[in-house]
Amino acid sequence: MEHSTFIDVHCHVLTLSHPNFLSFVDTLRVRKSEIIYSQIRSPDYLTRALFRNRGESLRNLLTVMANSPGLIFGIMEDDLKGQFAKEGDPPPLVQEGALRISGRCFGSIALCPLIMDFDDRGRSSSDAYYYRPPVASIDAQIRDVLIGIRDYRLSRPNGMLQIHPFLGVNTRNHTLDSLCLFLGHHMGAWLPGRGRARTVFRAMQKYSSNENSVAETPGGECLFSGIKLYPPLGFDPWPEPGEEREKVELLFGFCEKRGIPITTHCDDQGFRVVPKEEAFAFTAPSRYRAVLERFPELRIDFAHFGRQYTTNLMRPAPTEWFDEIIRLIDAYPNVYTDLSFNGVEPAYYERLVAALAALPEATREKVESRVMFGSDFVVNLMKVRSYADYFRIFGSSPLEAELQARFCSENPARFLFEGLGPGTST
Repeated sequence: MEHSTFIDVHCHVLTLSHPNFLSFVDTLRVRKSEIIYSQIRSPDYLTRALFRNRGESLRNLLTVMANSPGLIFGIMEDDLKGQFAKEGDPPPLVQEGALRISGRCFGSIALCPLIMDFDDRGRSSSDAYYYRPPVASIDAQIRDVLIGIRDYRLSRPNGMLQIHPFLGVNTRNHTLDSLCLFLGHHMGAWLPGRGRARTVFRAMQKYSSNENSVAETPGGECLFSGIKLYPPLGFDPWPEPGEEREKVELLFGFCEKRGIPITTHCDDQGFRVVPKEEAFAFTAPSRYRAVLERFPELRIDFAHFGRQYTTNLMRPAPTEWFDEIIRLIDAYPNVYTDLSFNGVEPAYYERLVAALAALPEATREKVESRVMFGSDFVVNLMKVRSYADYFRIFGSSPLEAELQARFCSENPARFLFEGLGPGTST
């Protein structure tokens, strides 16, 4: 395992310019009752963490987001190398060119920064003095992230990070024709497998934002490794028949035919700009049953393992989404899930171990072959001090070392590269 790759299949390099904060604030202003409900019913609700300890978590998060994507990649690598360590911290996780987790060594670290389509297309309203419909251009964010990857590669030619971005898609921001053009432009040159990953690695160093295409190199290599969906921004994976249904069928058919991985948000928290009931309905993994019946080979990661925080008073948090993801994994060959953000608390892994042990043996084996490590950095800084601390919590978890290796290397490699196994550098 000396030269295998540790894969963080779910992270973000959000800067302060990427999210459409006005849409988020307008949501809070217009739907106050939903926010009060969420605060009461969600013991781990994110905003509580933001202002704990005089806002230390918020200041830490904003300190990172004030940087460009290229600098954020450097912060992530330097943190694992111990360059931000405080007095009393454990030894660095990266020493002598290798990441060391739970007795295993990894020669490289692969990241999947997920781009999100925050464009609200003027659907929000505001009575602010300077109000004009905000333009949260997905193209601007794409350009930012790709330039950041290029700059990281150029500034650190021997860096440990291998970066495989996912393209944000929200079909409601497209017509059928514009969606077809968007997918063809950004993902039309997509090819699966290890050869694509190596080609893109070299091509990214030559990427220029001045090219006519912001997502393809002159040689035609696609620079994205998958697609990111985010239902709380209004994406409905299976609308009623009509143009909206045609658009999602185009999207899922495009991805299934090419084997393009999809990651979809799947917990009941996050950046939400639609009513709570609508967000929950679109996010629920059961919403994708009809999708998978129509596209059974679809390669899809239900992020956060369907974590639900919103509870009925005096009752434990529900597990419907978690249970449904297990059923989908059992039924479909390319359904995966990830642990992003969940790993901010050590107790989560104790519950996960118990839940896996309770499954029938055949189902447990399937599930253990589809779970993937994810950090949700930078978002996880709301609940954990650092990227390195998140890794340490995973490494010290009660998961057996062999299972940790499957979650952080073997399973995500299969999801991303269709058989690019451990022991092979991308």
